[in-house]
Amino acid sequence: MYRNHVFGVKEEGIEYLKRTGCYAVIYIKETDEVAIVQNKRGHYFLPGGGVKEDESLESCIKRECIEEIGFKVSIKKFIGSATQYFQSPNNHKYYLSEGYFYVCHREEQQSPLEKENTLMWIKRSEAIKILVHKHHKWAILNL
Repeated sequence: MYRNHVFGVKEEGIEYLKRTGCYAVIYIKETDEVAIVQNKRGHYFLPGGGVKEDESLESCIKRECIEEIGFKVSIKKFIGSATQYFQSPNNHKYYLSEGYFYVCHREEQQSPLEKENTLMWIKRSEAIKILVHKHHKWAILNL
């Protein structure tokens, strides 16, 4: 049975900006490591991002992985979807992040298109401690 997991609390009277995104959990079983992205502000996220208009979830994750970490990926399985209510510390706006999470396998590597990100391979237990969003942590726990 499909179920959306919800993190954070929806505050009454607040208008939330909805952002739909797809995220890759690229996992190396032998070392128990996952790929994470450190942005220029020093925050940690799973590779992925916002779905563009008329873009499929699968196309989004493939595009975002090339842009952010320089990997062409193949999608292996759908982990699930999860949403998170939060207020951005950067612009103080309120967001409803609707995330779709997939286990992906890395294929060929090239230079990432976005140069300000840093790809890191981190043990799952450590990644869960440093990832910004709770629904990203949930995806790693449920791969």
